[in-house]
Amino acid sequence: MMDFNWRWISVALIAINALVFILGRLGTTPAPAGDGELPPLDPDLPRLELVEAPGSAEGTSGPACYTIGPLPTLLSQQRATDRLAPFTAQQKSRQTEADRDRGWWVYLPSADRNEALDLTRELAERGVEDYYVVAGGSLENAVSVGLYENIENARERQRRIRAMGFDAQLEVRRETVPQFWVDYRVEPGESPPWRFIVRASPGAQRVQVPCTDYSLTGNDDS
Repeated sequence: MMDFNWRWISVALIAINALVFILGRLGTTPAPAGDGELPPLDPDLPRLELVEAPGSAEGTSGPACYTIGPLPTLLSQQRATDRLAPFTAQQKSRQTEADRDRGWWVYLPSADRNEALDLTRELAERGVEDYYVVAGGSLENAVSVGLYENIENARERQRRIRAMGFDAQLEVRRETVPQFWVDYRVEPGESPPWRFIVRASPGAQRVQVPCTDYSLTGNDDS
């Protein structure tokens, strides 16, 4: 009789464990999507981005004119014109110039070349090696003692040179760089791939302009 009771107790325990396991599995299973509903997308999956939204064609009510730039190189300008050509009625390539800061310059001013040479001898006597005499420009005969991209490094260099008794000056270093543009006219219903051009040239923008602002009769590199 005792063996019979233990047998039923063992069966009951096994059944209870099996029931707990099944209920646990059901609790961790995601709820099925309702009829006609799609399960949510995995957030890690890549998203499709439309280059042009439906119905976003330029010049929907008439011809429209745009300019894209500044583009960094002549090659990027040529690629832009190639991309736009199948979609545009007229194009014009042009080039401008702009001043760009390229860091900071530490230098010693001097009145003439003889004074500049005297300064270089004094710098050498104090163990300064990184210097040269400017040969032309607005600061001709100045003695350069360092070019720096970081302003803090330039200020530290200026402080050290001044501590030696020199009149070290600090000035922004600028240079003139070319910038390239593409102007184009688009007819109603056309959608040029201008976003590709802008993304490929950081800093470039597409701006709509009055069509009378540009004589879009052909390519012009001026």
